Amino acid sequence: MDARARKLLRILRRNERTAYGLAHDFAAIDSVAEFQARVPVTTYEDYIPAIEAIRRGEPGVLTSEPVRLLHPTSGSTTARKLIPYTDSLRREFAGALRAWLSDLAAHFPGLKDGQAYFSLTPAGAPEEVTPGGVRIGFAEDTDYLGPSLGRAVAARLVWPRGLTPGMPMDDFWDATVEALRRASDIRFVSVWSPTFLLLLLDHARQPANRLLPRLEVVSCWADGNSRPSADALRKAFPGVYVQPKGLLATEGVVTIPLEGVGKRLTTAHFFEFRTPDGEMRLPGELRPGDTGEVVMTTSGGLYRYALGDVVHYRGECCFDFIGRAGVSDQCGEKLNEVHVGRVVGADRGFRLLAPEPGGYVLYTDTPLVAARIDEGLRENFHYDHCRALGQLRQVRVVVVEDGARQYVDNCLRFGQRLGDIKPLCLSPRQGWEFR
Repeated sequence: MDARARKLLRILRRNERTAYGLAHDFAAIDSVAEFQARVPVTTYEDYIPAIEAIRRGEPGVLTSEPVRLLHPTSGSTTARKLIPYTDSLRREFAGALRAWLSDLAAHFPGLKDGQAYFSLTPAGAPEEVTPGGVRIGFAEDTDYLGPSLGRAVAARLVWPRGLTPGMPMDDFWDATVEALRRASDIRFVSVWSPTFLLLLLDHARQPANRLLPRLEVVSCWADGNSRPSADALRKAFPGVYVQPKGLLATEGVVTIPLEGVGKRLTTAHFFEFRTPDGEMRLPGELRPGDTGEVVMTTSGGLYRYALGDVVHYRGECCFDFIGRAGVSDQCGEKLNEVHVGRVVGADRGFRLLAPEPGGYVLYTDTPLVAARIDEGLRENFHYDHCRALGQLRQVRVVVVEDGARQYVDNCLRFGQRLGDIKPLCLSPRQGWEFR
């Protein structure tokens, strides 16, 4: 039995007397195959009754360990999700992220002595506690790292002053720029989307090497739809190393970047991958070039949880993120992120395809021919069928300026947290406003 299988069985043994464990007979499971036969693949919606029970303070629902808090995350299309955190889940996060930071420090020893800036959620939100006494959210973003690693990271962070939830974005940018100007030795910057740092530079109105003169490394998304913005960041910071982030979600850590290796699958959780034909594969069953949706089992009480992220397997247990598995489906067209990204050229600039009554609109920073985009989308049998039936009209193309900035503004208007905003080239949501 390999280490990943042993990890799974340890999770199951700890939780076999929980409500979820009893319902799926965890006690009888003694192999990965038996686990896959007895436990279904799940989404967040499957856990809503359990989360409500945890909110009421009921113990032993998903995990035998107490749920220390429910951490909110806002999806791109749904209301907030509440992810249960146990001490074991925090240790899984901390172990994976410690391995990443240690590897980074080994290759860039100057980072150990300098300051760092992380894009974090503004502090100061009123404490929210459920009727059952469970806290909603971490007191500080670094808390999910665990006590020791969280303190070590926080001690070196540059913190903008006066940030509050819901503050005007101009005030947020002003406070952040001022904090960076006051800091004398920032060598490491970690942001989620590279567009965040590009927008920060625009607001600072000064060259990157003057705002952050000692910067050595930027960590940000650089795969999938983020690739053009990451390339723009490299041009803005010549001589600074831009390290593509691994795949990290509120639910768990999938991959971490290791220099000279790639974005390596962590051992923090138990992973499976759902291929486009619906087959479930273990990491060792994948071949280089395969794609699949990440399915994870964690110590936080998520079992065979379909994360919604699609990855490309490069070999040697390394993966690249390529898009979201979700679809947009007004009348059966089932458009998916990966196909749309290829058709609209998501790696060549800002692109966002979104539904509108009777069809789709493509927001782009480059003039594109609507008929050609529509022809590419019609490679999807379901979309072509809907077009042929007249259920959908030809896609409409709208050229916008400063699309990345307006995209962020829209996401904030929809209620997403700044740290949750991921670049997408396909949104199932209507109501986008671009000028």
